[in-house]
Amino acid sequence: MEESLIDKAVPFFLGLVLLESLWGRRKEVYRWNDSVTDLATGILYSMSGVLITIGALFLYEKIRIFFSLQSIFHVSEFPSASPLGRDGNGWFFRGDAFLAWAFVLVAVDFIYYWFHRATHEVHFLWACHVTHHSSEEFNLTVALRQSMVQRVFEYAFNLPLALLGIPWWMFFLCHGLLKIYQFWVHTRLIGKLGWMEKVLLTPSHHRVHHGRDPEYLDKNHGGILILWDKWFGTYAEEKKEPIYGLTEPLPTFNPIWANFHVYISLWELVKSTPSWKDKFLLLVKKPDWRPNSLGGEKKIPEIDRAKYRKYDPQISGSAKLYGILQFLLLAASSVYLLKLIKLGKVQTGVFLGFGLWFLLALLSLGLLWDGRKNVWRWEVLKFAALGCILFIQFS
Repeated sequence: MEESLIDKAVPFFLGLVLLESLWGRRKEVYRWNDSVTDLATGILYSMSGVLITIGALFLYEKIRIFFSLQSIFHVSEFPSASPLGRDGNGWFFRGDAFLAWAFVLVAVDFIYYWFHRATHEVHFLWACHVTHHSSEEFNLTVALRQSMVQRVFEYAFNLPLALLGIPWWMFFLCHGLLKIYQFWVHTRLIGKLGWMEKVLLTPSHHRVHHGRDPEYLDKNHGGILILWDKWFGTYAEEKKEPIYGLTEPLPTFNPIWANFHVYISLWELVKSTPSWKDKFLLLVKKPDWRPNSLGGEKKIPEIDRAKYRKYDPQISGSAKLYGILQFLLLAASSVYLLKLIKLGKVQTGVFLGFGLWFLLALLSLGLLWDGRKNVWRWEVLKFAALGCILFIQFS
C-alpha cells in the first residue's frame, strides 16, 4: 500500500500547526494536554485506517467490477484520464477528463455532506464522530482528532460511486483532497472571508459547526462547499464565537475513552429501556432523543459563559515534560511503523501487536494528563509489554 495524498500532506499539516501556535500565542489557542490528545487520537485513526482502507477499497473495486453500470448495462467506461495530456506537440487539455474529475470531487463532497449530517442526526453514527467534537479548543490539531472507526461508515456511504463505475483511485484521490481542504478551516485566527463565505466552507462556518451553543448545534456540515447547508436547511452564520466541544463535556484526556464513550453510554441506554421499538429508535434517532421510559428528550441548556470553565487538571512541570517527551517518541515511532507497513516490510500480525501496544501507551499518556495518581503503574505495564513484544519479534 503506497502513501496516500493525506500521508504526503502530514508534514505541511504539522508546519501549519507550528505557525498557528506562534501566531495565536496571545489568544491561548493551544494547550498541551488538549493538543496531545488531538494528535494521539490522530495516531489511532491512522493506525486503524490502514486495514480499514485496504478492506474498503477492495470492496469498492469488487462492486465496481461486478455491479457497476458498465458491467451490468455495458455503458461506456467512466473517463479516468488526467485532464492534462502530452504528445509530440507538447501539453494539451482534455475537457472531458476535467469534467469527469470535477464531477467526482463534487459527488464526494455531496456524499460527505449527507454522511456528516447523518453522524449528527443518527445516534449510532454520532458515536463514530463524537471524538472529533470532544475537544474544548478549536485549532488545527483538532482537525486531526478523529475516530478510529469513522472511516468504516464514511467509506460505506461512498460505495454508490462504485456503482457508477468510478475507479477507486479517482474516489480515493478526491476524498483525500476533501480531507486536506477540511484541515485549514479548524482555526480561530481567520475571520470571515468575503465572497468565499457564500460558496465554500470557511473557518467561520466550521467554528459554528464545532460550537455547543444551542443555536449552533448540528449546523454547517459541508466538506468543501457550504452550498449544501444553504440548500438543505442546515446553515447558520457565526454571530458570536462559539463555546467549543460537547453539550456534556468530556472530562478526560484519555484518547481511548474519547473514541468509545458514546458507544458505551448508548449500550447502557439500550439495556435500560424494556421496549424493543425504543431500543431500535435509540440507535437511529438523534443523540438527545430518549423514550418516555427514560424521561423523554434531553434538553440542551444555555451556556453561562461567566461560569464556564474548560476541563484542565493541573499536573507538575516534570510530569508535563515527561508526557510531552513520551508523546513525541510515540508519534515518531508510529510514523515509522506506518511507513514500514505501507512498504510491506511489517507482517500484519506484528502490526496488530504493536497497534494494541499503542492503545496501551496512549491510554497511559491520557491518564498522565488527567493527573491520575496510579498512572505510574500503567507506565510500568506499558514498558513491560513493549519489552515482551520486542523479545518475541527479535528472538
